Amino acid sequence: MHMRNTLIIIALSLIFLSCDKGIVLDLNDMEPKIVIEGLVTNREGRQYVKITHTVDFYGNAEDLSATAVKDAIVTVKDDLDNTYVFVHNPNSDPDSIGYYIPEDPFTGELGRTYTLNVQANGQAYTAVDQLFSVIPIDKLEYRVNEEEEKDPQEAGKIYEALVFAKEPQETKDYYLFKFYRNDSIMWDSENDVYYSDDEFLAENIDGVPSPNFYGIGDKAKVEAYSLTRSGFVFYADLVKLINNDGGMFGSIPANCRTNLSNGALGFFQVSAVSDKEMVLTQ
Repeated sequence: MHMRNTLIIIALSLIFLSCDKGIVLDLNDMEPKIVIEGLVTNREGRQYVKITHTVDFYGNAEDLSATAVKDAIVTVKDDLDNTYVFVHNPNSDPDSIGYYIPEDPFTGELGRTYTLNVQANGQAYTAVDQLFSVIPIDKLEYRVNEEEEKDPQEAGKIYEALVFAKEPQETKDYYLFKFYRNDSIMWDSENDVYYSDDEFLAENIDGVPSPNFYGIGDKAKVEAYSLTRSGFVFYADLVKLINNDGGMFGSIPANCRTNLSNGALGFFQVSAVSDKEMVLTQ
């Protein structure tokens, strides 16, 4: 079973702006929407909340200084009443404008439910998500991809990583996957995101190939993130939206379903993470 054929692929660059795309009569007179991207995991240093707002059709969404919300009040609370305060860009990093980091570092715990609270621009936004267990990645192997060997896009990058794992079939599970080469995230097509439910993966994952390629000496790494059903539904809505051709028989475009309240775009994701890495040698 091939990862590229079994995992649903979506364009990350369309995740948040496209979710609110409908019939627009005045491209320069759109009411800005707040966009909240949050992540809590069971790994140290992986917790953050990013807050921005949308721009009009001709605006520059890449200009963080213009789109970032820098004065929000952000907290995350678990179901044991532990509250964690997030502060904006504590190290004044120009690449982290709009990012909020826990004032006191913490890690998520399996089974716990987490509630995000954001106060920004005079409005309050909340979201709830739960930290479920994740599929353990048992091992990685690699092999030459014969098609890539005939016409490699990058010289020497002709190997694909093979993922081995066992998926527990007694529960209904959803996953997000990320692939890295030398600590840089990689895609088959730039900005793709790979996710799946356990029906696609089945119980025995025996050598599912990565969507990207490696050379001898490269470090390959694969991460798996647990998703709740609401996370899976959010990504499923994106697939429908992106594949909508706008034709007579197509469905009416609609906002992506999210766990955020008060009309906010984005998603608050709580995940357990598992990973495995290897260095390719002769």
